[in-house]
Amino acid sequence: MQNPALPALPPPPRARSDPQPMSILPTSLRTPLPQRLARTATAALCGVLIAACAATPATAPQDVDAPATDAALGTPAAEPVYRPFPEDALYALLVAEFAAHRGAFDVALQNYLQQAVRTRDPGVAARATRMARYMGAERATLDAALLWVELEPQNPEARFTAATELARAGRPAEAFEHMRALDAGSGQTNFAAVTASALDLPASDRQQMLEALQDIEGDSPDLLIARAVLLQSLERNDEALEAVATVLEAEPDNYQALLLEAQVYQNIGDLPKAFARVERALADDPGNKRLRLQYARLLAKSDLAKAEEQFRILVEQNPADAELRLALALVYRESGQFDRMSEELNTLLAEGNQSSAAHFYLAQDAERRGDNEDAIRHYLEIRPGQMFMASITRAAELIIASHGIEALGEPLAQLRARWVAQAVPLTLLESELRLEKGDLNGAQRLLDAALADTPAEPGLLYARSMVSEKRGDIAAMERDLRAMLRLDPDSALAMNALGYSLANLTDRHAEALALIERALALKPDDPAIIDSMGWVQYRLGHIEKALTYLRQAFEKYPDHEVAAHLGEVLWVSGNREEAGEIWRKGLESKPDSRLILDAMRRLGAIPAP
Repeated sequence: MQNPALPALPPPPRARSDPQPMSILPTSLRTPLPQRLARTATAALCGVLIAACAATPATAPQDVDAPATDAALGTPAAEPVYRPFPEDALYALLVAEFAAHRGAFDVALQNYLQQAVRTRDPGVAARATRMARYMGAERATLDAALLWVELEPQNPEARFTAATELARAGRPAEAFEHMRALDAGSGQTNFAAVTASALDLPASDRQQMLEALQDIEGDSPDLLIARAVLLQSLERNDEALEAVATVLEAEPDNYQALLLEAQVYQNIGDLPKAFARVERALADDPGNKRLRLQYARLLAKSDLAKAEEQFRILVEQNPADAELRLALALVYRESGQFDRMSEELNTLLAEGNQSSAAHFYLAQDAERRGDNEDAIRHYLEIRPGQMFMASITRAAELIIASHGIEALGEPLAQLRARWVAQAVPLTLLESELRLEKGDLNGAQRLLDAALADTPAEPGLLYARSMVSEKRGDIAAMERDLRAMLRLDPDSALAMNALGYSLANLTDRHAEALALIERALALKPDDPAIIDSMGWVQYRLGHIEKALTYLRQAFEKYPDHEVAAHLGEVLWVSGNREEAGEIWRKGLESKPDSRLILDAMRRLGAIPAP
C-alpha cells in the first residue's frame, strides 16, 4: 500500500499580529467545518478553559503559544555573552533567518536545530526552542528545550518549556523536576501550567501525573491548583473543590482558584455556585480584563446571552483589542446573529486586524448562505498560517464544484506567486486534486514545471511518481522514486511506494520484498508499509504470512485499500464469508472504492458490469 497522503511539510506558524481562527471560544462554541477542512483545522484549536486559566498566573508566561522573555517571567535578563561563530555556522544561521522572514519555517527550524547542537550556544538553542514551539513541532521543541536547559540551567523560560513538553510527552516526573529546580533557583514555579498542558493525555497518564504531584512536599497555591486541575479532569470534583477552597482561604483574590472553582461547579451542574464568587470579584474589580475574559468563556458554555454581554463589556473597555472583537463576532455567530457577526468581522478587516480569522468566518458564512463565489474570495485572502492550506483546499473544492477542474490553475498560480514559501505545498494540493478528478495530463504538466524549477524536492518527485503510476508509465514512476532515494537513502516513503508498485504491477517480487523489508525496518508500526508487506507476500504465494501482515494492517488502519487486499487474500484462501465481511467494512468507509469493487468482480464475488 502506498502511503495515503503526500509527504507533509510542517505547517508554518501564524503571525503574531494575525492569530488564527478559534482562539477565543471554548470547544462547545465551535461549529464543525467541512470534513477536509476540519481535519487540518484540528491542530489549530485552542485548549480548554482550565489550560487557559492555569497557563497565565503572574509568575508564568502570559501566552502559552509564545514563551515569555525573562522580563515577562519577572527575572532580570541575563547579560548577553558574545562570541564568534565559525563561518559555516554563521552562514547557516543567516539562511535560517532569511528562511523565517520568507515564511519557509521548516527550513529555518531545521537550520536552527542543527546549529544549536553544533554550536551549543544558549541563544541559538533558545531560538530553536521558540521556533519549534511556535510551529507546534513537539518533539523538536522538547529536544531543543532540554539542550537549552543543559546550557542555561537557571533560565526560567527554558525550564518552563522543557517541563511543559515533558508533561505533554507523558513524562511527569521529569517535568516536575524542572519546576522544582526553578523553585530552588528563582522561585518562579508554575506546576499548574505544566499540568494543564497535558490535559489531553489519557486518564491513566493524568493519574500518574497526579501521583507525581502528590509526592512533592508542600501545599503552595501553585501545587494545590495543579492538583485540582488534574482532580477535576479525572472527575474527582469534591477533592478538586477541597484543594481550591484551601487556596481561596489563604488568597481570596487568587483568580486561578476562582476560575477553577467555577469550572468545577459548572461541570457538576451547579451554575449559581459556579459564577457567584467570580461575579463578586468582578464587582470589586470591574476592569480586570483577564478575569472577565475567563468568565465570559465559562458563560459561553452554558449561557450565550450572558457571554455576549461580557464580551461586549470587554470590547467597550478595550476597543483596540482585536481578539476580543473576534470573540464577540463568534458569539454572535453561535447565537445566529449573522448580520452582527459580519459587522464585527468587517470592522476587523477595515482595521487590518485578525484578517485571516475574519476572512475565514466570512467565508464560512458565505457557504451558509450558498454564495460560493463570496466564500472562494474570502478563503483565497487567508494568509499563510495553520489554517492556510485547509482554507485554500476548501476554496479549490468550491472552484472545482462551481467551474470545473480547468478553472483551478489560475487562482493557485496566483497564490504561488504571492506566497513563494508555500509554492510546494500549493503545487502538491493542486496535483492531488487533479489526480482525484482524473486530470492526469494537467497534474503531469504542473509537476513537470515545478520540478524544472526545484528538481530535488522530494514531495514533488513523489507526487509525480503517483501520476506516472496512474498513467501506467512504470519506468517514469521508478525514476522519480529512485531519485528520492538518492536524495535520502533512508526514505521509508520512497522504499514503500516503489516496493508496493513493483509487487503490484510487475513480476519483480523479490526486489519489491527487499525494498519493503527495509522500509518496515525503519518504520515497523506504519500500517501502509505493513499492508505492502502483506501484499508482496501474497504475490510471492505466501498466503499465511500475507494474512498475518494484512490483518495487522487492517487493525491499525481499516481503510478501503487494506480491506481490498485482506479481502482478496481471504477469498483466495477459502475464507469467503470473512472476505465478504472485510469488503463490506471497507465499502462503508468508501462506498465507491474501485479497488474493492474491481477485486470482487475479478474474483467472481459479484458479477462483472
